Amino acid sequence: MSGTQQANLAAVIAERRARDEEALSLFRAMPSQVGFIESLASERLVRGGNRSGKSTIAAVEIASAACRRPVNGPDGKPLLMKYPTNRPLTIWIIGLGETHIGDTLYRLLFLPGAFYCIKDEATGKLRAWNPNDPADAAREADKVPAPPLIPARLVPEGAFAWKNKAARIFTSVTLANGTIIHAYSSNADVKVGDPVDLIWVDEDIVYPAYVAEWQARLSDRKGRLVWSSWPRTANPALMSMTKRAKEQRTREKPDVAEWILKFSDNPHIDADEKRKRLEGWSPEERQARDNGEYVLDGVLMYPSFSEDVHCTPKANAFEQDEVDRLLIERAWQPPRDWTRYLFLDPGHSCTAVLFVAVPPPELGDYVVFYDELYLKGYDADGCAERVLQKIAGYRFYKFTIDFRMGRQHGPGIGKTYRDIYAEAFARKGLNSVVTGSSFAFSSDDVPAGLLAFRSWLTVRPSGRPRLRVVKHTCKNWIDEVTTYRKHIEKTEATELPASGQADHLMDTSRYAAMDGCRYVAVADDGTGGMDPGEAFRRYQSLWKPGDNAAQVPPCSSFGAGRAA
Repeated sequence: MSGTQQANLAAVIAERRARDEEALSLFRAMPSQVGFIESLASERLVRGGNRSGKSTIAAVEIASAACRRPVNGPDGKPLLMKYPTNRPLTIWIIGLGETHIGDTLYRLLFLPGAFYCIKDEATGKLRAWNPNDPADAAREADKVPAPPLIPARLVPEGAFAWKNKAARIFTSVTLANGTIIHAYSSNADVKVGDPVDLIWVDEDIVYPAYVAEWQARLSDRKGRLVWSSWPRTANPALMSMTKRAKEQRTREKPDVAEWILKFSDNPHIDADEKRKRLEGWSPEERQARDNGEYVLDGVLMYPSFSEDVHCTPKANAFEQDEVDRLLIERAWQPPRDWTRYLFLDPGHSCTAVLFVAVPPPELGDYVVFYDELYLKGYDADGCAERVLQKIAGYRFYKFTIDFRMGRQHGPGIGKTYRDIYAEAFARKGLNSVVTGSSFAFSSDDVPAGLLAFRSWLTVRPSGRPRLRVVKHTCKNWIDEVTTYRKHIEKTEATELPASGQADHLMDTSRYAAMDGCRYVAVADDGTGGMDPGEAFRRYQSLWKPGDNAAQVPPCSSFGAGRAA
């Protein structure tokens, strides 16, 4: 062998040894992390409390894709490699703000210490430190920080585009293999247009609505999104991902999947330190900080809601009353002598309709939410058609529409949304006793509406609340009420709803509570209903599009009118 060949061979051996001591060669995924690494779901959420390892395993995933090297399992064998290795990748990493990019994302990917290593006593080679092994635990003082997850050999001179080099805030880094990692702050304008192979969102984000745009960037390359986070109850996008993962849990190939990592399961934290933290935390803190579970009681708008208490029919037949029995016999359709109300919340992306019935007083003082519509992508005529399918043949006492949206004008036309929906209802022959094909306006007093609805949830001395919800037909309503959150101002929950959450049916519930939904005997024999009365006709003659609400009150103030 010539001198040149010997030199080349020595260089190859040295390179191999160097690569054997790179972080991805040394790392061993814990058993609880293997499923996350090997999952083929296009969206994955790894949720956990403090020091549970959620950000570390997400960083390992990013480094694996960027370096084109698989992650090793607990036995040292390579796990499934999901990313292309024959071309450069485009990767986005999203931090809460610029300091998050420098303090956390850069540190995890490009600085030593994502995990610990130790020299093997038998081979003398560096390997991952395993605190579950008593021999390794005894040598804790010998452990050293692991090399950077993305090794220096892949980061040539000038690879980083810096925004603030001293604070390690970068906008992009181009690796030696051509892969580009872009770093974005979640409080900046959302980046659009580019196809992306992999997106990592770490912890909270400023604008949850951006998640949908990030998801759209993945389709061209069949990319993947990874989100590592504390269980943040104020983030509707995070909670939506959890919900979708639960819904797809039984699928053979889910699109969305979730893993929960526990603080107390992290072997790299001293057992006595774990004990101190667990003993010092309240039960609520332990639920979030250790178990990684959402703690909703403090931020839920209606924490007293319970399916067992508020939903009908009762599971046990001996607890069922006449209201339950009538609804069961009629397949959840209220009898004709109950007073029916319709509450409409029109929207650009989703229109919600809540159907409410009030039984005669002899059955008790109840309000029953017996059906719903949750319409995405429907215009007024489409909504009217779906309403017709629900209520054809039944007499309604009153239709009510959202005050604010109802007074807005449709794009490019001189009609309000109230007029647009009223005309659509009229074309379908939909009429109510009080409002005809038109609508009363809901009350615009949000705090009062929330308080009024809470009173319906209160359990009375009889053992039942006023509100009863048919769980078989109001599934979207139940989904909303169980996640309906308060707005968080810094760290304190206010008494107003959080923005950006799915609350269309919660709005209609507030309209219903402010209306009161009293029982009124309505003729429902197919021959007509009731005359709305002189007061309402005067209201209709006074109201003009654009009138100020203070000058013309909502028509719910005018009462029932008189029998025809």
